[in-house]
Amino acid sequence: MPEATFPRALTALALLAVDPGLGGLALRARAGPVRDGFTQALALLGPLRRLHPGISDDTLFGGLDLSGTLSAGRVVQAQGLLAQPGPLVLAMAERCTPHLALVLDQGTGHCLIALDEGAEPDEGLPAALTERLAFSVDLTDSALGDVTGPAWDSAEVAAARALLPAVAAPPDMVGQSVALAARLGIDSARATLFTLRAARALAALDGRDCATPDDLAAAAALTLAHRATIIPQDDAPAPDD
Repeated sequence: MPEATFPRALTALALLAVDPGLGGLALRARAGPVRDGFTQALALLGPLRRLHPGISDDTLFGGLDLSGTLSAGRVVQAQGLLAQPGPLVLAMAERCTPHLALVLDQGTGHCLIALDEGAEPDEGLPAALTERLAFSVDLTDSALGDVTGPAWDSAEVAAARALLPAVAAPPDMVGQSVALAARLGIDSARATLFTLRAARALAALDGRDCATPDDLAAAAALTLAHRATIIPQDDAPAPDD
């Protein structure tokens, strides 16, 4: 039986806590107890910085501190929210512009939880942003009874994060991830890299120093399934002569 959506979202969150290089997670869910249950688990990521879609570049990246400049008699620059690496939580992400994609491209240790509250099918995150987030989960149809706690605590996540640099992936895993992506009609090199990173993070969470085919399969379900443009079909039996 496929893993339920809510636990799958928590697994993605734990992987992101282990490896922020996975970019982030797009979460589609309306405000309510189900989303609240998920946002409570964000504590796995550590201290959060909360953003809104209309946030200015000066607030994000820093800019002129006018009052400080006038007081000091010299130019004083104010630090932005992005001065220190860490997890970002963006509310009403369906209304944001793609400029946050630049933040993720810098590789400065930030990851993004994008809370998509869109009510219509055509409402959603900008494509440039979703491309840079390894995970996407839709909790719209999840019920309160589906809500569970994370399978890992903060100490286990910290141990996995420390182990991650030593976790290897077998040489053939690169080709396997590329083949999986191609079979699903995905031509994004970034998606393939996300799959490999997620497989290594899964191994780290399990306390192992090498990713396995099972890690790759689980990682692909989390990073590739929502990007698929083709539903693979098993080879049809050859017709009788």
